[in-house]
Amino acid sequence: MTRLTPRRMIRAVALACLALVVFVLVAPGCGRSSLEPESLDGGGVSACGPATCPNGCCDARGVCRTGSDLRACGSVGGRCSDCVANGFSVCTSSRVCGRDDPSCSSSTCLGCCAFDDNRLRCLSGTEPTACGRSGAECSNCATEGRTCDGASRACGATRCDATNCDGCCVGSTCLPGDVASACGSKGEQCGSCGAGQLCRVLPGAGGTCEGSPSCGPDNCSGCCNAAGQCVTGNDTTACGRQGEQCRACGLGEVCAQDGQPNARTCQPLPTCGPTNCPGCCVGNQCVVSTTPLACGTNGQACKTCGASQVCDPLGNCVSGSDCNAATCPTGCCVGDICAVGTQQNACGAGGALCQNCSNQSPPRVCQSGSCQLPACGPATCPNGCCSGNTCVAGTQDNACGATGGGACTDCSASSQVCQNRQCAVPCGPANCAGCCRADNTCDVLGNSASSCGQGGVACASCSSSGSFCNGLVSPRRCNNQQTTCPATYGTCAAGISTPITAQLQNVCTDDALDGLVTPCADNPDSAACVSAVAALPAACRTCLGPFNHPFSQRTGLYACAAPSLSTQCRRATGCATNCAQTSCNGCAATSENQCYTLVNGAGGQCAGLAASASCANAELVSGLCSQFSYPNFGAWFRAVGDQFCGNGP
Repeated sequence: MTRLTPRRMIRAVALACLALVVFVLVAPGCGRSSLEPESLDGGGVSACGPATCPNGCCDARGVCRTGSDLRACGSVGGRCSDCVANGFSVCTSSRVCGRDDPSCSSSTCLGCCAFDDNRLRCLSGTEPTACGRSGAECSNCATEGRTCDGASRACGATRCDATNCDGCCVGSTCLPGDVASACGSKGEQCGSCGAGQLCRVLPGAGGTCEGSPSCGPDNCSGCCNAAGQCVTGNDTTACGRQGEQCRACGLGEVCAQDGQPNARTCQPLPTCGPTNCPGCCVGNQCVVSTTPLACGTNGQACKTCGASQVCDPLGNCVSGSDCNAATCPTGCCVGDICAVGTQQNACGAGGALCQNCSNQSPPRVCQSGSCQLPACGPATCPNGCCSGNTCVAGTQDNACGATGGGACTDCSASSQVCQNRQCAVPCGPANCAGCCRADNTCDVLGNSASSCGQGGVACASCSSSGSFCNGLVSPRRCNNQQTTCPATYGTCAAGISTPITAQLQNVCTDDALDGLVTPCADNPDSAACVSAVAALPAACRTCLGPFNHPFSQRTGLYACAAPSLSTQCRRATGCATNCAQTSCNGCAATSENQCYTLVNGAGGQCAGLAASASCANAELVSGLCSQFSYPNFGAWFRAVGDQFCGNGP
């Protein structure tokens, strides 16, 4: 029997008194249950989780990370793990913390053992892709639509697949699958649509990503990964900003975090020590959020605490039996009880003594681990809206609202976006014939250098890349992003020349030629002219072919003048024709004439050859071949056709 010393008797009396205080605080909340963990955001949906980060993990700031960084490793929207702080040396390709262990077993590994990257490793055993404990072989819960229970390190009992989920799955969680951050159907694993894509809702349930990803400076403040998706850009494995291509930092480098100089760029890893590490050092890595496996402060070398010890805020290994800052880092203490710290009658953080906000004068609310006055509303949030008890700008998709302190609306829950502080249908193919601006408005034309696009895609800034909006191609896009209209042209090959068509071939009758004057009066591309030419006998139609071109293309004019031109001039007109035809053959019929004007005009790729073809101008100013000698194309076509394909005038 343990003997009660005076010191222990005093402690027992103090604890009894404290228990009475606890009873007074807890009684209104039905005893112990009032101290159970509750939502930290007042019951709202977390900004980062399986629904918004299905392919990565959520760091302590609520930012979705790629999950492949050594300091932020994880998957399926779970909390990121700091591999270094937990005694591991690598974040594997399956986004699990691990270390090389050639003799991995229950005596060397608290997690599970698996072959990874052709070597035997001890893995943490807490991720769906590698779940297990005590050196057993890792299980892949994710292939069965299950998650890994962090406490038991075993695959969960519930599963998500096509038998119980019409939307898409993130681990064992079934989501609607109709938003861009978690899109899918029929119980498949959710995916994230790329920047510029939309999740189209499918009949019945779920959705599918549609549209061409166009991740870039216009729509991504982070960086663009190899899949065309916009990621935050603050991972060592995916570092970048302002829509540039993500970069994997090299050995001895780290991706500078937001708020630091050169944020989201790879910078040399500074030597870990007292000058730059408030926590402790594992090699050259600074562990800020210390754990029993990596305990220390002020840049000292990390140490491992004993089995029953914890690491206190001063970097010391202490007993883990009492409630203090080390054993209750995110909550507050009521005696030896660690409360969650977010309740009105037990509010606090960092292991401090819990406060009763309701008993204070005037009454306060528990927010961010402290009693604050007053709650979010018109008086405290005049320039935004209230998301739970937090005042936000009111311009985010998941927290949208007018100024004045009213309740925010989550537009993303109905697949909408926040526009002018109101939920609005996203701009896209269904409601925009032009292109969609970054502010969700539709540029109905989509034909300017600063706003180019067609069919509801995201507007592109052609001028930012030194290009222009090419309206000759369909769909409309920046000229440096297409190769068909106008197509590129190299040099005029040897042997190209405007051929001489024999005259007076007598294969077209006068009646046949007379029938072309009226239908072809406007131009040879009109429907009436095309039909009239198609009705001609084959020999007549073939003979007229070299002349059956709009005046703006000059091809027919050069063919008419060819018999009167020198060999050198026919070479020049042939090259000019070849360049324009090669450049514009890929254009839509309605854009072909515009293409000829573009390539032959000032700065066009055929302008030099067109200038050389001016040697034919003397034959085209007046006479048989001149367009100026006739009232319209039909009359010119009839006269030229009679000279070459008929029996002459």
